Amino acid sequence: MASQSGSIQSANSCYSFPPGFIWSTATAAYQIEGAVFEDGRAASTWDRFVTLHGKIDDNSTGDIACDSYHLYATDIELLKKLGVQQYRFSISWSRVLPSGLIDSVNEKGVEYYRKLIAELKRNGIQPMVTLYHWDLPLALADRGGWLNPEIVGWFGNYARFCFATFGDQVNPVKHFITLNEPWSQITFGYCGKIHAPGGFYENCDWTGYLAAHHFLLAHATAYHIYDSEFRSTQKGSIGITNIGVWFEPETPSDKDAARRALEWQFDWLTRPIFHPDGNYPEEMIKKIAEISRKENRCVSRLPSFTQEQVDFVKGTADFLGLNYYFSLMAREERPEEHDNDRGTADFLGLNYYFSLMAREERPEEHDNDRGVFQTDAGIVETQNLKWKQIGPANSWLRAYPEGFRKLLNHVKSNYNNITVMITENGCMDTPGEELNDETRISYLSEHLQMLSLAINEDHCNVIGYTLWSLMDNFEWSSGYTFRFGIHHVDFDDPKRKRTSKKSAKWFKETIARNAVVVDFDDPKRKRTPKKSAKWFKETIARNAVVVK
Repeated sequence: MASQSGSIQSANSCYSFPPGFIWSTATAAYQIEGAVFEDGRAASTWDRFVTLHGKIDDNSTGDIACDSYHLYATDIELLKKLGVQQYRFSISWSRVLPSGLIDSVNEKGVEYYRKLIAELKRNGIQPMVTLYHWDLPLALADRGGWLNPEIVGWFGNYARFCFATFGDQVNPVKHFITLNEPWSQITFGYCGKIHAPGGFYENCDWTGYLAAHHFLLAHATAYHIYDSEFRSTQKGSIGITNIGVWFEPETPSDKDAARRALEWQFDWLTRPIFHPDGNYPEEMIKKIAEISRKENRCVSRLPSFTQEQVDFVKGTADFLGLNYYFSLMAREERPEEHDNDRGTADFLGLNYYFSLMAREERPEEHDNDRGVFQTDAGIVETQNLKWKQIGPANSWLRAYPEGFRKLLNHVKSNYNNITVMITENGCMDTPGEELNDETRISYLSEHLQMLSLAINEDHCNVIGYTLWSLMDNFEWSSGYTFRFGIHHVDFDDPKRKRTSKKSAKWFKETIARNAVVVDFDDPKRKRTPKKSAKWFKETIARNAVVVK
């Protein structure tokens, strides 16, 4: 890996991107579409979850959201003005297949996506379609959802339907993503209390691992369907989106803890697909099996792949979609910390450190709610309070752009430098900035600078970048209290008026230059000679090196 000592503040550097680099932005169906009761759409897990008192910070819902079901043409105008080459959006499974099964096709839902795709293509924007972005049809959730092994077949049939319906039309989709961040769905939905479906809190010592197992098998099933039935005619690509959190050791002696933290968070759902050997990380398999034996279990809490399944899952992606927002610190747990019963509280400990936010943790907090993931891995995760906090006082996001570059180098080194598409990166608004979102511009600029260095100096195989998000939307358990968009949405306006923020104008110029804009506030782009310029001028005049 090349040196990372180059300052991200260096305004004279040219943080450029290769010719053909893909610029994109993204949304997700439940977060923007609204129209949850219109035209035959059936309920998803989120339609139920938002009705449970206290689950959403502002007690809001996605019933209307950005109303993109009716305003998709307006959204495309925003995309066109930005100059993006690609738009990543998701399909609402229950809008096209209300029961979740292929015996109940909702033609009005299908027509909505056909019109959206056709309009994107007419405006020269390639659609990148995510098949599943956390909104499972409620009918399937009530049959066990991702804990039911039958979901592998259900998802496979849904994927086949989407490939046939949206990949073979007059304006075909060429790029599909099977799943968005299964890790987050597991963490917050099948173990935590803050995402749909919820209800598995007391059993997350095993529900998270089982759901992950089915996610991987379902993804592989969809890939093989595309590869064998559609690739030869559609000539497209298919991948999966995983979220990555980089971990720094809390002290020099905690390097192994940081490695294990990354293994449990990122490699767990990446290695089975992208490593030549497939399967879960070896240490993870052994460690959870040993812990399970000590718990007097007959089998490991981490389900096993047969060799046939290992071969079935590995190699099942043309690219890795990578989402990155933040990094964490990790240290070895103390012996007494492992003996506390935290296993049913918070699978990966995210609820715990989100609760810490910007304040120092109290000593007694190390002994509470740390989560199955951290106890199984034998680690403790914390935030680095020296990293810049982004957003309001209760924000969970601390910026560490260097972690973005390090994570990409981890992918390069451990997964044969596979093709990577950045499918999400962004941050929430900072209070008081409103449309003049300077903090977001700084966050995006610094992360894009690290991405440029990863591509140009480290030779990481990254083909494009997707900003989250095109516009403010329903931000899951945060409701409308966190705004991630580069376009402001007035949720008090029945017409859901969109207004460009300063970051939208900055992103537009970045796309046009195919390079990070670091002089955005100077309309004349003033150039000031540095001492080195004067030295070089004299060297030229002398035709000899000036050494004085």
